[in-house]
Amino acid sequence: MRLRKQAIYPLFFMLYVSFACFANEHNFEASSPQKDQKMVVNDKPITIDADNQQIDIEKNIITFSGNVQIVQEGLTIWADKVVITDMQDSTKQKITGYGNPVRYKQIMPKNNKVVTGHSSQVIYDVKESNIVLQGDAELIQQDNRIKSPIITYDVKKQRILAQPGNSGRVKSTIIPSQVKEMNK
Repeated sequence: MRLRKQAIYPLFFMLYVSFACFANEHNFEASSPQKDQKMVVNDKPITIDADNQQIDIEKNIITFSGNVQIVQEGLTIWADKVVITDMQDSTKQKITGYGNPVRYKQIMPKNNKVVTGHSSQVIYDVKESNIVLQGDAELIQQDNRIKSPIITYDVKKQRILAQPGNSGRVKSTIIPSQVKEMNK
């Protein structure tokens, strides 16, 4: 029984550390015991659901693998694997999703329009507040599409930059009446 207690306490500590590492102490709120894997980042709750979780405290990295789903206020990302680096420093923090493909869905707060996308890799730079989709990347809103090897989405400015990379071109389908409606 004593051995079992010695094994359980470090597990609870590791779970607490994994949650605390996502944000600095100014914007972190601990989750209730019933809401495992839920925390607050940038004053918005984030929930991560995965088959596995691995924490490297020395390198300051947390890895989720196997059917990873991340949800944060209107944003959902599905991936095979997600690696979060520099967990305690939001000025350096990067969240990288890998998959076949990584899928992305966001409900725009201003007009409740849905933007979806997918790529082989998604990199979210927390400080810059931008998302880079790499490898057969595509963003879709209604019938409007952007397809390119690399798409960068500036979340704050709501701007998209599609780049052809070393191979290929940028392909877009734009429905002017839908674009006009999106801006309302």
